[in-house]
Amino acid sequence: MDSAYFAFSSFLADLPVYLLNGILAAGYALAEAGAALTSLVSAGLLARYADRRMQTRAAFRPGRAGREAAAADPHTAQVMTGLVLALWLLAQWGMGAPVPWIGAAMWACGTTLLLAMRLQEQALLWSVKSGIAIYALAVAGSRIYLAYTAQLSPAQWAALIGSAESAAAVIASTRGSVTTIILWALWLVIPLGYFAMLLQQALLNPLSLVRPLAGAGELIERYRTRR
Repeated sequence: MDSAYFAFSSFLADLPVYLLNGILAAGYALAEAGAALTSLVSAGLLARYADRRMQTRAAFRPGRAGREAAAADPHTAQVMTGLVLALWLLAQWGMGAPVPWIGAAMWACGTTLLLAMRLQEQALLWSVKSGIAIYALAVAGSRIYLAYTAQLSPAQWAALIGSAESAAAVIASTRGSVTTIILWALWLVIPLGYFAMLLQQALLNPLSLVRPLAGAGELIERYRTRR
């Protein structure tokens, strides 16, 4: 009886520690997958709102007497978002910081801008997806290159260059230089180009002073009907 009581008391005393460890473990897991989750949520919002609006306008067919004619919706915009998301998730899988978080920021900023500014929605939507796809391909290409060159031995380099001494010199100089260029491209050049493109698209047309969040179609309808 005393031993059972002692075991139960020990369990109650240790229970807060177990709960805290579980919370910390869950927090670490979420932080590790935070970039992928951010990208996933941003892509979902993009497909739910911006892609849906764009696909509805593309599939619209006016009928007689102002009625809308029935037309099949192929969901092309949503499929493209899914493909770009899959490409990005595969490219950043197992990649260390900051590359996954840079891609997550690209997804989040692009989605936020699309939801907030709809005058340039069509061009901006294409620019966001193509920019993220280019970054994903750059990440995948850099990983393939680094993995391939890491597997080459000096003897294999010598077979390509001519001698072991020349191969050692080329390996020492080339790997460091190419790796530096890759890091600059993935950490600064491509992301800064993407964000500069978003800023240029956002500032391309002035906002409506009456309805800042309205799309181009809504503004045209307002002007035509004088509402």
